[in-house]
Amino acid sequence: MEIRFDVESVPATFTRNAMTGRSTLRMGEESFPVQSPWRLSTHFSFRTRTAWRIRARGHDIEIIKVRPQLFGGARPNAFTVLVDGHVVTESTGR
Repeated sequence: MEIRFDVESVPATFTRNAMTGRSTLRMGEESFPVQSPWRLSTHFSFRTRTAWRIRARGHDIEIIKVRPQLFGGARPNAFTVLVDGHVVTESTGR
């Protein structure tokens, strides 16, 4: 899964590997870890909504993942990206 968006004309990319659970945010040349595959909560969680908050280059970036309640691991998730409280993009995928 890859979501591309801009933060004040700086290209940003959120990537998530569905197999490992590793998620990263890349802004320009900087890379920020969002979720580690080594944390147990990455693979086992009963929550259907997960929000990650990153402070990067003076901006608050929030990435919200909502998974379906039934067979959540086998169906696409909904992702919403907010920059400074404003929705920038929405996407679905794994």
